[in-house]
Amino acid sequence: MYLTRKFHIEGTEQLERLSRSSADLWNSICKWYWRTVDRQDHWLSKTAMRRWHCKGHDVLPSQTAQEVAEQFYEAIDSWHDNDRKGDPPKRSDKTYNVLRWTYQGVTLRDDGVLRLSTKRGDDSILIDWPAREEPRTVEIGKTSGGFVVRAQYDTEPVDRTTGNKVAGIDLGEKHLAAVFTGGDAFTVNGGELRALRHYQNSLKAKLNAKIDRKERGSNRWNKLVETKQEQLDHIDNKITDLLHKLSRKTVEMLLERGVSAVAIGDVRGIRDRMGYGTKMNQRLHQWAYGEFARMIEYKAKLAGITVERVDEAYTSQECPHCGHRKKSSGRSYTCSGCGFHGHRDVVGAANIRRKYVGSDDQTRLPGVMASPSGVRFRPHLSCSSRSRRRTSRQPV
Repeated sequence: MYLTRKFHIEGTEQLERLSRSSADLWNSICKWYWRTVDRQDHWLSKTAMRRWHCKGHDVLPSQTAQEVAEQFYEAIDSWHDNDRKGDPPKRSDKTYNVLRWTYQGVTLRDDGVLRLSTKRGDDSILIDWPAREEPRTVEIGKTSGGFVVRAQYDTEPVDRTTGNKVAGIDLGEKHLAAVFTGGDAFTVNGGELRALRHYQNSLKAKLNAKIDRKERGSNRWNKLVETKQEQLDHIDNKITDLLHKLSRKTVEMLLERGVSAVAIGDVRGIRDRMGYGTKMNQRLHQWAYGEFARMIEYKAKLAGITVERVDEAYTSQECPHCGHRKKSSGRSYTCSGCGFHGHRDVVGAANIRRKYVGSDDQTRLPGVMASPSGVRFRPHLSCSSRSRRRTSRQPV
């Protein structure tokens, strides 16, 4: 496994120049790739593209130039993996592009300075490094406020589990996650994420209206576009921070309850079958279930918890007491067969857990399910629920 650490650095003329050269190389690769497809009906291989465009690059070191081709073909592979849905990576007018160094071009000096190799004759890039370990790969990308560095480290999981319980997790839009451990349940509130998304949408609409009234390419138009990107980047950073803190809190609470295995409901592909109206479709398209699930998964694995994805078909409809299926309405589930009553999302989590456990667990829940405790986002949310149980675990 690996961890990614991110921090910001100030821009320099050298980083600006290399980022622009990386963008020029991307644009050239993209242009000739699609030109060959259109004119000769031939998909150029990565090896051929590296030989024609990356070898002996005038500005970028060899490995960094090859990584630009790697980025392009990663985008192509992702497009093919999604059955060519959406727009293909055809943009060939980039101004800046990410710079990537693999371990061959990365050296951590004894004085705590990270050295990134460059083209012969060019000064090496030197960064005061906040960590003692040498990263496996380093990426530097342009942002509205400078540059951001992303470093990947190899790491080994540390088993922190203290029990053998199994938990089921149902991902949702109102509650980011509902968790059932067999004995109790808790939910992770998604209200703050929805508020940030609502602000993001209103800000986009407001700034787009102003931009549309200006002449494209004018100084005022450029200034508004820059302002829009800065403000949207700020919101994206808030959303990422929120998801990190809530996912970390979720894993800590699982460890406190002695959970050693987690089953997460697999909702991938839900966007392909949406038809709930304009507003609801927008909310679901902005639902960060993939990123939140990924964060829970890798944080849980680092703590020694086994993680599996489980098909969540009918888990929100099946009664965990008698097995009768019924579509629920509202936030509560009431079985028309036996009268079982419980929180709708927790019912889904209980059935996901049951699917994972399978034939090893034939027990059914009692007729009434206790209300789950809740976790709300706070800007300084503690990572351990033992320290601030009164402030970070309130009923939702």
